[in-house]
Amino acid sequence: MKKPLALIFLLLALPMTVFAKAFVEGKDYTRLPASFEKSSEPTLTEVFSVYCHSCYRWDQEMIDSVKSQMAGKDVEFKQKHIAYVAEFGDRASEALAIVQGTAQAEKIKDALFEAVQKDSAGEWENEKAFFATLEKSGMSKETFQKGLKDPAVQARLKKWKMYEEALPSVPSFVVNGQYLVNMNSIRSFDQFYALIDYLLTL
Repeated sequence: MKKPLALIFLLLALPMTVFAKAFVEGKDYTRLPASFEKSSEPTLTEVFSVYCHSCYRWDQEMIDSVKSQMAGKDVEFKQKHIAYVAEFGDRASEALAIVQGTAQAEKIKDALFEAVQKDSAGEWENEKAFFATLEKSGMSKETFQKGLKDPAVQARLKKWKMYEEALPSVPSFVVNGQYLVNMNSIRSFDQFYALIDYLLTL
């Protein structure tokens, strides 16, 4: 969101064996602070914002392929939303935190993306408009307010805030809760997946 996305249109890939020898900490990936959640099982986490147009393009055009690739490797795929400085960014995070892991999650995420990227041209006019978006996708204001009181939701939001404070841009991809992929160093999907495979072994 704060930097241009380097990986949208791709160059021809080099063999993965070449990539594996070339990955360098500080250049191709960054080790996150020890306070971050290190997963006990292999995971790939996408950190995104509904305000980020590159995140929207990833979600529309590429994320299904990423999910499929991870499923084939028995790697759990997760998503975390961060607000940055957007007026309703925290509200969007709260709504997504409430429905994460439920059948409603994709519908709410799609509705928020569409509202910002198309219908509202960048922002909701007011809180009434924001909750109208949730209502259309099946979440009432009452359900939102009740869900927000759930301690598990509050704990989830606290973890998401850690990512917001640590990551310079979105979309970002984090392996095992510890390694941040440097998207500016990526030149192809093969390189992207090879780097993820490498980080999963660390």
